[in-house]
Amino acid sequence: MPCSAAHDPGVHIASRAERAGCMIAVLVGDLDIASAPALREEFLGLLRPGACRLIIDLSAAGFADASGAAVLVGTGRRARLLGGWLRLVSPSPGLLRVLSATGLDRHFATFATADEAINGVPGARAPMRPVPAAITRAQPAAGSGELRAAVGALLAHADAWRDADPRRRLTPALHVLMAAHDGTSNATLSQAAHSLLSVLGQEPVTPSSEVAATASRLRHLLYPDSRPAAC
Repeated sequence: MPCSAAHDPGVHIASRAERAGCMIAVLVGDLDIASAPALREEFLGLLRPGACRLIIDLSAAGFADASGAAVLVGTGRRARLLGGWLRLVSPSPGLLRVLSATGLDRHFATFATADEAINGVPGARAPMRPVPAAITRAQPAAGSGELRAAVGALLAHADAWRDADPRRRLTPALHVLMAAHDGTSNATLSQAAHSLLSVLGQEPVTPSSEVAATASRLRHLLYPDSRPAAC
């Protein structure tokens, strides 16, 4: 099964043709604002007339946010325009929460395995995978200096964050983060950073290199074990 890098060295898509005219794409890595543009290109490139039944296996995927969910919606729309469909295999609880919070869950049929996705009836639901402990609780594993540097880099691009968020849903969390960065409490700073990433996980924003880079840096400091190994 060939493995292709989607521009980000930590994100890979391995694809293979299967029976019933289906293509299976296995995603390894995060499905977030940083990887969204490249993944959109990769997924759409797998669809063409006569080969428009796509199954995306997310069992090896890591963090997912609203930008990543939007990629899945766009891919599914293209598949339907070509007369096919998109089905998801083993989406994480985090992704299911994002899809539900944004109302996008109605666009997808989810399955426990690729075989069930090939043979199954649209609308079947996969059992939820346990949420890794690294994702369910705060993990300020990085030193306070690293965290402050990452937050400082993010705040240095505050204008880019605001431009990427026309609905201003991130503004309150950004203000809290700024205040925490000006203070001396590392616990407050860590909590504010987690809050910002939580809101970002539910709000689709316009991709930008500055936002993607600073969000990824902060996330990987706070959740160091959330990224799966590359293929």
